[in-house]
Amino acid sequence: MLISLLPRFARCTRFASTTSALLKEKKSTSSSAKNVEIGDDGLPKDYKLKTLRAGSRRLDTFVNRATGQSSSEVIKLIMQGKVRVNDEVFTKKAYNICQDDVIEVWKSPFADNAALANVERTEIVSYEVTDQGYNFEVKSWKNFLSDNWRSSQ
Repeated sequence: MLISLLPRFARCTRFASTTSALLKEKKSTSSSAKNVEIGDDGLPKDYKLKTLRAGSRRLDTFVNRATGQSSSEVIKLIMQGKVRVNDEVFTKKAYNICQDDVIEVWKSPFADNAALANVERTEIVSYEVTDQGYNFEVKSWKNFLSDNWRSSQ
């Protein structure tokens, strides 16, 4: 019985190595043709790594730095429920953001599907305290498709 399984096992390993070689070849051609980096999850890297500087960890200060909108515009966005942290809508600007928080700022409903929305998404990778305030290492998506949490409003 062991002998009968050996050829099948050999075929499987040969198939696996051939498949692996084809995937490597396909990945290298597709990434070199488009100059797109492939992330750990196998999806293209479509975010930008940034360092943001802010005086505090407050939500309004961070959204101001991340989006480039004025402080008064950011306060309006927060009060209108257009800012979400970790899938929870915050209407108070004094929330202190933490490492691994995901902040989404609602921009508009998606044209083809009202259940989806265009958002500006920022993920906090890490932060450090400095003499001038905080340095945030973030992943930033300017146009990100998310569920539309404002569809009922």
